[in-house]
Amino acid sequence: MNTNEKFLTLIVDDDDLFRQFAKFILEKHLDIEVVGCKSPTEAFDFLEKRIPDLILLDMEMPVMDGYSFLRKLRLDKRFENIHVIPCTALASKDLFASLLKLGIDDYILKPPTDKILISKVKRVIDFLQRKTSDKGQNLSDSDQNEPSQ
Repeated sequence: MNTNEKFLTLIVDDDDLFRQFAKFILEKHLDIEVVGCKSPTEAFDFLEKRIPDLILLDMEMPVMDGYSFLRKLRLDKRFENIHVIPCTALASKDLFASLLKLGIDDYILKPPTDKILISKVKRVIDFLQRKTSDKGQNLSDSDQNEPSQ
């Protein structure tokens, strides 16, 4: 997460209403940038231009499902640090176990409440902010250890 830019969330979901709902709620309550893509193909085109901090990923889409998208995403080193939260109406332990192996951060059962959507995305934002501030702290600690001239 670049400290000079807003946190960027990409929503990959073929459901226009879900993309609009999530974008409205997240931008209103978390002051983040949210971009929506209606398909994995559109999402990969977007990823060639910008790398989001987080992807909210629908698991049930035509042509390429969310699981296939996530597997393909994880094979590309450029995208290895993107956090992913799958969104699904399927509450399958087997699906969740296989998604964990692909490095998801959490999951959202559809349809989510505003509160659940906000809290799960905020958890990733908070993690990245702590990570960024820890790096800054380590840099300032190392500056103090350098001999003065």
